[in-house]
Amino acid sequence: MSEEQAKTITEEYARQFVESLGAPKAKSRPDSGTSPCGDDNSTKKNFWALHVENVVVSPQAQIAAFQKARDIIEGMGFKTSEFETHSVAGAEAGKMMAMKSADGFRITLQTTSPPEEIMIMVSSPCLERLPEGQSGVSAVPGSDTP
Repeated sequence: MSEEQAKTITEEYARQFVESLGAPKAKSRPDSGTSPCGDDNSTKKNFWALHVENVVVSPQAQIAAFQKARDIIEGMGFKTSEFETHSVAGAEAGKMMAMKSADGFRITLQTTSPPEEIMIMVSSPCLERLPEGQSGVSAVPGSDTP
């Protein structure tokens, strides 16, 4: 998978989630990119993609938004690995992590401080960069043999 393809997938998962949640986007601009990953020997050939954006959710509606988010994310084929909500002094907050085993992409949600937004982070697993000059479509192994 190319870096551009991985970045596009993170953006698409975020778009699907944000549209389904129905909360307004925050004024801060969404951010997408790729970074090296792995140990010192593999950071030049491995990368991961990350997309981050926030939606506006009032402090009193955070728990309900997280409950709705869990249903949406699980409906997208992700499996929840962590889910917590709590309320302190009239402000609600939450945190959630989920992964899609089919492709290894993750969605993480967390309440911002102050609790006026929910940050959405969609990330890829650590992937191998394609060799220089190769497109995102990989050849099928053995396809050149008669």
